Amino acid sequence: MVNMIKVKHKSNLSALKKSIELLGKSRVYVGIPAENASRDNGNDINNAELLYIQTHGVRKKSMREEMQLALNEGKAYSKAYEMYIKSHGSPLWHVPPRPVIEPAINYNKKEIAKRLITAYGKAMENIYAGDSMQTAMQHLEVVGMYAQNIVRAWFTNPNNGWEPNSPLTVSKKGSSNPLIDTGEMRKSITYVVKSDE
Repeated sequence: MVNMIKVKHKSNLSALKKSIELLGKSRVYVGIPAENASRDNGNDINNAELLYIQTHGVRKKSMREEMQLALNEGKAYSKAYEMYIKSHGSPLWHVPPRPVIEPAINYNKKEIAKRLITAYGKAMENIYAGDSMQTAMQHLEVVGMYAQNIVRAWFTNPNNGWEPNSPLTVSKKGSSNPLIDTGEMRKSITYVVKSDE
């Protein structure tokens, strides 16, 4: 004779599935969100724009003006750039590129990936245990904070490979640290955890 046992499972599988799908679409972003971009010095340029300029550098004005003439004639940017190089040789930077976010993340990508894997695992455990989605997402928040701090530390990391400030810049600014004056741009770098839906 076989005894029958009736098992009741009170979990809501559809809610569990929805939470797992939401977690799967969740991403950690590091950068300067619009709400952190403004500068207190009254400039028209905000921190996000300034970081973009610093990341890509600034060509000398004479080069930009000459290339603009070719662009105005309908030539592609790559063609205008090629024409300038053929006429003048390698362009000199007025402000050398000093990229921040991408190289900082790439330099630390193995540790960030390891932490993300752990965070997603812990978040899944929270979801399975019936905790709120907010509780599960806190694990991603921790990784976001870690990545934010890595990017902020890149400003003084000797592995950033940035060109030093020119002597003129050092004398005007009173510091040899590239990209650090008031620290406002560095402090505006933060993280956001959001769902890509």
